[in-house]
Amino acid sequence: MSVYQVEVDSGAESVQLPCKSIVHLLKDTKVEWRNGDNRKVHVYQNGSDQPEEQHRYYGGRTEMKRNLLEPGDLSLTLKYPTNYDSKTYTCTVYNREGRKLKEKQVVMKVKDCQVEVEEGEESVQLPFRTTPDLPEDAGVGWVYDPFKTCRIVHLYENRPDQPEKQDQDYKDRTEMKKDLLKTGDLSLTLKYPKETDTGTYGCRVYNKDVWREKTVKLKHEMTSEQETFRLEN
Repeated sequence: MSVYQVEVDSGAESVQLPCKSIVHLLKDTKVEWRNGDNRKVHVYQNGSDQPEEQHRYYGGRTEMKRNLLEPGDLSLTLKYPTNYDSKTYTCTVYNREGRKLKEKQVVMKVKDCQVEVEEGEESVQLPFRTTPDLPEDAGVGWVYDPFKTCRIVHLYENRPDQPEKQDQDYKDRTEMKKDLLKTGDLSLTLKYPKETDTGTYGCRVYNKDVWREKTVKLKHEMTSEQETFRLEN
């Protein structure tokens, strides 16, 4: 089984996972993409996509060429990749009896999203764009240090903002755009950034399951003049 490696910058609109076949495929051929967690990423069968079979985490984010039979191009386009998509993906081709005809693996690495802000800036944006028309009952949460403390930075759940649930250190300092579930723009604006804001931030879209997630590393830097002043004092 051949293995291919792909690397993409965080914030890219899409990335292609390559898989090509030199043989012509029959109409009843099934093509299945799965990730390393065995989740169905994309399913193509009987000449069309089967979105009802894919995991909701990938809903609206995948695309294959409409006519796979003639060119034999089974490559998958994954939209709005984040660091949580850094996995090994397997493309498997089956005949109508369910026998494997071809299998290929693609290892994808999404570079970490890093943002820098200088002392004195009025605000900084932690970017996160994904597909529009997310579930209306979904919540969106930004947290600081998602792998340990999970301090709530901003929470959107049933109503635009819930400041009573956020960490006091971020009170009156965060803002998200309106209609974010419709537009897919989940970016967070952090006002009056300070040195202690340096760290990793995580955003998750969820209801009964996780729909989207991303981490952003923020680095707060002093200007050379400010650094010199601090060292001298």
